[in-house]
Amino acid sequence: MRWLAAPWLIFSLLTPALAQQNYPAYPGYPMPFYNQPGQQQSYSAPGQPFMPPPQQRQPTAPPHYGNQPPWQPLPAYPQNAPRSTFTPSPPRVEVQLSENRVYAQQTLVLTMELISSSNLISVDTKLPPSGSMVLTNLEGPLTQSRDLNGKREFVNQFRYAVTPLKAGKLRVPAIDIEGVVADANKTEFKIQSRADLVIDVQPINPAVQPWLPLHGLSMQSYVQGADRPEAGKPLSLIIDISAVGATGGQLPSFAEYLQKYGGFHLYREKTETEGSVSSDGRFLLGRRTEAFTLVPQQGGKLLIPELKIDWWNVDTAQAETETVPIRQLIIKGETSANGGEIPDMFPGASSLLLWVPLIGLFSFTIGFWILSWLRKKRFAQVVEEEIVAVSSFSIRQIQNFLAWLAPIRRLQKVRQIFVRSLPRSFRLWFCVKVVEGEDDPEVWSYMLKFLSNKHLQIPPQLPLKELGERLSGVHTRSDRMQMQALMGELEKRLYAGGQIDFTAWKRRFRAQLRPALFPFFRKRQNIPGKSGRLPRLNPEF
Repeated sequence: MRWLAAPWLIFSLLTPALAQQNYPAYPGYPMPFYNQPGQQQSYSAPGQPFMPPPQQRQPTAPPHYGNQPPWQPLPAYPQNAPRSTFTPSPPRVEVQLSENRVYAQQTLVLTMELISSSNLISVDTKLPPSGSMVLTNLEGPLTQSRDLNGKREFVNQFRYAVTPLKAGKLRVPAIDIEGVVADANKTEFKIQSRADLVIDVQPINPAVQPWLPLHGLSMQSYVQGADRPEAGKPLSLIIDISAVGATGGQLPSFAEYLQKYGGFHLYREKTETEGSVSSDGRFLLGRRTEAFTLVPQQGGKLLIPELKIDWWNVDTAQAETETVPIRQLIIKGETSANGGEIPDMFPGASSLLLWVPLIGLFSFTIGFWILSWLRKKRFAQVVEEEIVAVSSFSIRQIQNFLAWLAPIRRLQKVRQIFVRSLPRSFRLWFCVKVVEGEDDPEVWSYMLKFLSNKHLQIPPQLPLKELGERLSGVHTRSDRMQMQALMGELEKRLYAGGQIDFTAWKRRFRAQLRPALFPFFRKRQNIPGKSGRLPRLNPEF
């Protein structure tokens, strides 16, 4: 094994010398120096600079063959020359409008993208002043990266709301952009967006006022706490408006409109507005939510007025109206001075003020008719016709006068006075007898409410169960629990689709409210399960 390892040891010792002889050093890239055989390598003393050996092998030119040009040594690369640094290209700007043809005061979206090969440390935009349009920042910058043709780019996206104020060809002004690139030198840049964007603005339609150009509009409202409304108890009215083509701050408010209506006090709770851009960047989305507190001042009917917004549809070029219908609430509590009754057409006015103008107008018409016909007909014929007309009119007036003098009318007045003088329980029985002939439960309940309001001053807006309690209070001998059960059956029949034998029901209802002629001598009914005797003590013995 020793004689096999000896050649490899000799070859490893001779390899540096052979390489030094056969391969000269390349100019500019010195080869490592090896001592010649039989020479000793010199080292510098500690603390002194390294000294090269006195003799070095000079490079020789390699041979050339045929027409090959002779080899020329390359110049040495300067060690102290400054290295070149990479300078990134400046950012560029791309601008796009969502629409090029709009109406005056219609808001559109301007999208600006700042594209750079390196990320940005900071970026700042400055909107230019313009007297023909209003520019508002919506969102941005939104930073993202992308690969384009094998190169990586960084995109900072800005979106602005542009609202032209007048009609015509309007040019969008350039936006100033300043920033710092995140490179080794932190290069600053200052550029502008393109200034050749033109918007074709159509004039306002003067027939539509107020002017609100939109792509779409929807509105809804709801009342919170309206399950059992009472006078003095606050309610919450929420109005929600959503639009396509405007921000929430551009949508109208209903605060002043609701303040004009009486019957309740109005307090504004809060107003929330939102504005955003659709995912494709084409439309502006807005929302306005208003919350109001309504405090009813009295019982009875409370009307929340109709809500209406007129707007211009820019897609169909037509005027449209979004409405929320009127809403009615029945408020529990004391009613106003009129007690919930239906007022007269002319309150406080005498019937004479109505008949005198009608008689004067009738006389003027008859006189004009007589004069016009006297010119065309003979006098005797005209007189005959007039006598017939006057006679017919006189007969009708006499008949009306005799009907006015008829005893039945006087008896009706006497009957009304007699009914008002009766006790409340008898007046209640009178109301029950009047509605006895009705076979429809809905008409029966309506007539009972009307007569109870007229003769007993009970509000007509009360629910049926509460009406039963009021009637039990008028007729003290009625069973309140039985009246509640009867009114519950009727309410189930009217509003829940239940089935009852209405004839038998009316019979039980009359039995509860029938007045006694001699109440002091009426026998007490024995209650089953009760006895006048006391129970025995210790019943087990």
